[in-house]
Amino acid sequence: MGESLATQFLSADLETACPACGYLMWVRYSEVVAQTAVTCPCCYTQVWLVDETGSAQNAGDVIQQQITQALKGLFR
Repeated sequence: MGESLATQFLSADLETACPACGYLMWVRYSEVVAQTAVTCPCCYTQVWLVDETGSAQNAGDVIQQQITQALKGLFR
């Protein structure tokens, strides 16, 4: 069996802009969940990734629940 949707989601990339210089960079959702710091490759500013609402942490599970709910009853 493959990885869960939540695990796949955490290993996916997210494009975000550096707050100092605006350079677009890629971070992983798992880095956002862990609230790590990344360094902008353009201006070398250390950017702390913050998930204040916990939405990134719960997104994989929420999506999995929605898919399960949508498919419920389709295969009887």
